[in-house]
Amino acid sequence: MPITPQQAAEFEAVLARTRKAVVTTHMNPDGDAFGSALAMSFFLDRRGIDHEVVHHDGHTPFTLKFLPGVERIHQTWRDSEEPDVAIVLDLNNLDRIGMPQSEFIATVPTMVLIDHHVPHQSPGDLRLVDTSSPATCLILFELFKHIGAKITPEMATCLLTGIVTDTGSFRYGNTTTAAVEAAAELSELGADIVKISQESYMKKELASTLLLGTGLHKMHLEENGQLAWTVLDSPDFEGAGASEEHAEGLTNELLSINTVQIAAVIRQPPGRKLRASIRSREQYDVSAVARLFNGGGHKNAAGCTFTSSIQEAERDLIVELKKCLASSTSTSRKA
Repeated sequence: MPITPQQAAEFEAVLARTRKAVVTTHMNPDGDAFGSALAMSFFLDRRGIDHEVVHHDGHTPFTLKFLPGVERIHQTWRDSEEPDVAIVLDLNNLDRIGMPQSEFIATVPTMVLIDHHVPHQSPGDLRLVDTSSPATCLILFELFKHIGAKITPEMATCLLTGIVTDTGSFRYGNTTTAAVEAAAELSELGADIVKISQESYMKKELASTLLLGTGLHKMHLEENGQLAWTVLDSPDFEGAGASEEHAEGLTNELLSINTVQIAAVIRQPPGRKLRASIRSREQYDVSAVARLFNGGGHKNAAGCTFTSSIQEAERDLIVELKKCLASSTSTSRKA
C-alpha cells in the first residue's frame, strides 16, 4: 500500500523530536540499500538532524562507489552520545543488519522502518512498508514529496540508483508506472540515468568476470532446461580473487537462458556464511522457497542463509525449487 499522508505526518512527528539518528540497511548492500541510506542521510542534513550512517560491511561494492556520500558510511557509531532514533531501510528482518550492528540498533529508543519486502517480522515503532513498490528508494521519493522536502541532485542520484537496480533497469516484472514516472522526475532533478546504468551494469572488476566463468562452467541444468543453478565454494572465490560482492548478478545470468524459469546461485566465500540467491520468471514464487530456509524477499527475487554443509544446502534447496517449478507449472496448465 502506498505511503499515506497520515504516515508522512507521523514520520514528520518523529523527526520533530529527534536529536540524533542512526541510519542503516542490510548486509551485502545493493543499489536500493545504499541508495536509500544515503538519500536519507542527505535529507537529514537538510533538516539539520545530527546523524551517522552505520553499516555492517567494511567497504562499498565496486558498482556503488560512484554514489555521492559513500564516504559517510561507517561500521560503527562514532559519536559519544547515543542516537535516539534509528532509521532502518530496505529490510524486514533485523538479523539482516548483521552483528554487532543489529544489537546496537535494538538499543535505540525509537525505530522507523521503511521497506518494500513482504514482512515476516514487524520491527519498528513506525513502519512505512509498501510491498507493491519495486524499491525502497521509490517509497522514499514518495515520502519526500508528501512532506514537501527539496530533493537535491545528490538525493536524486541515490534514489534513482535504487529504482534502476531493483527493477533491473526497468526490465523486471516488478517495474511499475510509478517507477518510470519517478525516474523521469529524478532525472529532471539532477540524476544522470545514463551514468547510473553504466556504473551499475556496464562496469565490473576482473574478479567478477572470472567468477562468472567459473559459475557458468559449474552450472547444472535440469527439468527440461527450466531449472539452472550453480555452486561456488571458497576455492572458487579464491581462484578468481573474488569476494561475495563479485557474485552479484550471476543468478540473473543463469535466468537469462531462454528455457530457464528458476535460477539459483549457492555460494560460500572464504570466512562468510553459506547463502543462496534465487531468481524466477513471473509465475514462480521463489520467496516461498526462501522462507523454508529462514530467508525471504520478493516473489521473483529472494535469498536465504544456511547453517548446513554446502552439499546439504544444495540438495535441500534444489528439491524445493523443483517442487516450486512443478507446482506452478501444474497450476498454469489447469488454468
